[in-house]
Amino acid sequence: MPDRIRTVLTDNGIQFRFQRRYTNGPTARFVAHMFDMRCADHGIEHRFTRINHPWTNGQVERTNRTIKDATVKRFHH
Repeated sequence: MPDRIRTVLTDNGIQFRFQRRYTNGPTARFVAHMFDMRCADHGIEHRFTRINHPWTNGQVERTNRTIKDATVKRFHH
């Protein structure tokens, strides 16, 4: 990739965040989600969309589609 990825914006799905019942308690600060660990390994800031704001999720999906069209779906011969 010619550009460095600095920030990732995702929704609040379980693929990117632990369920709320696992985020409270004495050991919660010692546990990190696998996706957050990988972002930290590569120096990428991980942000979440606001809960109950579906238009933000639409923006994320549209941005992902634009990135996919510009990178993955291009054919090189």
